[in-house]
Amino acid sequence: MTTIEKAGANGSGAPSDFTSAFADAVAAAVGDRADTNVSTALGLGWYLAALAHPGAVTVTAAAARGDLAGPAGTADVRALAFCRQHVEVAFAKLKEVIADAGPDPAELDDLRACLDSAEEDARRHAATELDGKLLAILSAVDFRLSKAYAVGRVLLSLTSRPSPRATLSAHLTAAALAPVLADIDDLTSALPAHAGHSVRDSLIEWRESIRTESRVAPEAAATWLALARQGELWRAMLAGEKSGRDMLEIEDYLDAGERLARRMRKLGQRIVVRFPLLIAALVVLVAGGIALIVLTNTEAGVIAGAGSIVAGLGLTWRGLGRSLGGLAGKLEQPLWGAELDKAITQAITLLPREKGRDVTQRRRDVAVALGPAEHPSS
Repeated sequence: MTTIEKAGANGSGAPSDFTSAFADAVAAAVGDRADTNVSTALGLGWYLAALAHPGAVTVTAAAARGDLAGPAGTADVRALAFCRQHVEVAFAKLKEVIADAGPDPAELDDLRACLDSAEEDARRHAATELDGKLLAILSAVDFRLSKAYAVGRVLLSLTSRPSPRATLSAHLTAAALAPVLADIDDLTSALPAHAGHSVRDSLIEWRESIRTESRVAPEAAATWLALARQGELWRAMLAGEKSGRDMLEIEDYLDAGERLARRMRKLGQRIVVRFPLLIAALVVLVAGGIALIVLTNTEAGVIAGAGSIVAGLGLTWRGLGRSLGGLAGKLEQPLWGAELDKAITQAITLLPREKGRDVTQRRRDVAVALGPAEHPSS
């Protein structure tokens, strides 16, 4: 058995204690999971808002992927049928929950009739009426469901151009974003891992680029189209259809690792300040061991000095491991999870990054290539 192994056996610790202590403390802090009803309510709000939208359904974010494109004259029909089906399915999934608050809202039948008649104004009116009733019902049943529903409908509205004359600066305002940002914050624990923080921060990036009139978000039809597809990506993330980790490339992980290393160095500096007695004991043990080796010619002195140094090193690994792990476990999310949130935010935001490496260009290229042929006019 080596000297270091003996030190570990005697309880002084080994270098591996740093890794294990830190990993155990971080792992104990993880436990997020998504609520199925929350995801369903979010989708219901999204697709019902598309049916109530003042513009054509085909230019809303609900149709931004281009999956509904078809022969001329059929796009509107396909988009309406698509949104209607999602509303029906979501309503069916929440039927038991809604029934607890009273009978099914009759407005759903009115909406079905309006969709069948193809009267656009009547359809929008019926969808708006149903929207108000559902929000009241879900609020009475579970605040998480009402907030998720509100997030879905607001996201659709924020990422869909209301009219050809609308401008980004007047549409994506701080006041318009505030409610959905607050609701996402409230729902974070019920949303899929990394979804809430990443989508919220991505929304803020869009707002800041537009507020500062950045070159990456000019007032143009292409930016509105990118915003619509951004909305679909945000919805998919919040609903759990797309995992945040799946959006990351190798460069994203490398950037996150570099940021984590810098954060860990700062954390180590805080430990030195926070645990002066531990550091002082370490210095005394190591200094004493070195002194015994240098000043003593006897074999016993050398062994004693080496043992003191090894004990000091063992104390270092174990103390730092437990301290770093304990501090990380007390954070709202593990340090690595926080860095992944930032990496995912950068990866999902369909705006060119203004500083640093841009690893999402290919994703933006795909977003531009998708979608219906008709674009909102500038």
